[in-house]
Amino acid sequence: MKERAKEKYYAIVSKYVKKKLYLNTYMNITDNDHLEIENCKKILEYNDIYVKLRTSTLTVSIWGQNIRISDYNTDGIIVDGKFSSIEFENEKQSL
Repeated sequence: MKERAKEKYYAIVSKYVKKKLYLNTYMNITDNDHLEIENCKKILEYNDIYVKLRTSTLTVSIWGQNIRISDYNTDGIIVDGKFSSIEFENEKQSL
């Protein structure tokens, strides 16, 4: 029973900390050719038709044509191209 309460406590605390420290993933999509993602942690795969990114809360997969990364810094990433599909996968959080 203690383990269950501990897990619940950690889940609540981590959600609160993420919100206060602005670690959530923020995205801005313009049409189907421009995407800005804040809090991008890592580029997992990248070529001219597919990009897979890890953020603090999601894994984002982008399919399309002429995909290119025009900016990558500590705050986020900008992806341009002709997008045909954007997929989101929740990351399982470990405490």
